[in-house]
Amino acid sequence: MYTYKRAVGVNQVTPRGEELLDISAYQTKALVTTFSQLKIVVQDGLYGRQVSINIDDYRNEFAAFTGTIQQWLNSKATVPLKTSNTLPGSEYRYVTTHDIQYKWFSLCPGDARLTEDRQEHLDTASAPDIRVIKTDRTAVDYHALAERSLWTMNGHLVRAVADDNALYLLNAGKHFNVNDNIHVSSLNFNTLSKLKTYAITKNMIKFEDNDTYNFLHLVSPVSLKGKTAWLSIGGRLYLNDVARPVSNKSMVINTTQVDWFTRIFDSKELINLEGVIDKERQVVGEDFFRTQGFWEALLTDPSSFLIVLDNPNLYVSIEPICTYRYPFTYHTEETRPIPLLTGNGLLPKYFTRKIINRRLLDTDIGVDKRYINKTTGITNGGNLYHGYNGRFKPSRLHNGYLLYIRSVIQED
Repeated sequence: MYTYKRAVGVNQVTPRGEELLDISAYQTKALVTTFSQLKIVVQDGLYGRQVSINIDDYRNEFAAFTGTIQQWLNSKATVPLKTSNTLPGSEYRYVTTHDIQYKWFSLCPGDARLTEDRQEHLDTASAPDIRVIKTDRTAVDYHALAERSLWTMNGHLVRAVADDNALYLLNAGKHFNVNDNIHVSSLNFNTLSKLKTYAITKNMIKFEDNDTYNFLHLVSPVSLKGKTAWLSIGGRLYLNDVARPVSNKSMVINTTQVDWFTRIFDSKELINLEGVIDKERQVVGEDFFRTQGFWEALLTDPSSFLIVLDNPNLYVSIEPICTYRYPFTYHTEETRPIPLLTGNGLLPKYFTRKIINRRLLDTDIGVDKRYINKTTGITNGGNLYHGYNGRFKPSRLHNGYLLYIRSVIQED
């Protein structure tokens, strides 16, 4: 005798990643049409233990049967089912954010191209990267850190590579020389997914429309089948609304979805984008962001890279939170260290203050600059984008959001 307990599956009608489900009221026919993946946990009365059933082993039977899952199980009371002792997870796990420079790790000048014995001779003026090492020098698997986390500096994603002795944040040394009021944080994907990052080269970029560059194609160096693929472009995270896989080794980037002027001009004050635009430049023509040269420079910049995650069933939601009475402060009832996302796509470090039934999140990146062309349009001054603020409303505070990235914890 089998008794239904719970289920974990992926809804193919309204995809929300891998979900914890109660399918007790579903007709078995509906399970087949609703879920692309489904594992059902049942109690095996004969052996007194829980086992799981995979819907793929019984799709035809479910489609032909009329009744609920328990009624179907009752009809199999004397029939041994194909089961597994490996159970799906029973709770959600979320990506969390951690300020590593105040906990556990130290930041030093680094150069990923050099051997360990030469790192100590680098200084902040000349080092292109930042070297992350355990403060107390205890053993750390830096390779595991690189494949289980995404890393941020000054609210921007930075690509990480590792060797046996340290983790290197590529180009972060140059970012430091642009803005040295830095915070380095990690987005922890442990138990959700392993990940790898890949630099973007010029031969990976394919232009579809040479008149407008509304769509770009990116050829992946690895297969994206059965994976989740995201992009960091200029240090900001882009999901499938902007960068979407269209084949096993190809993604399409919809360039019309983003205000590239604002993002580039905001970012060049915080990170090194010298290969894309000079930091001191304050005026560009309207066609600046619609040229092959711009896109090749931006996508091949060290702040842009491909992110490939092993888990294809991650679910991402962005939930607004309230601005508190103080500038750069948000309040929320969320107690977990969920990543904070500002309205312009940055992932800033935040400091936490606890008050009754909620937390205050303090950041130092909170000003949304109101550039002149945001209020006057680019026709004021000959179709130009200006990096100057308006006189009467020079800025406003960013809206704040919590970035929830979740999956189901897998049990051994």
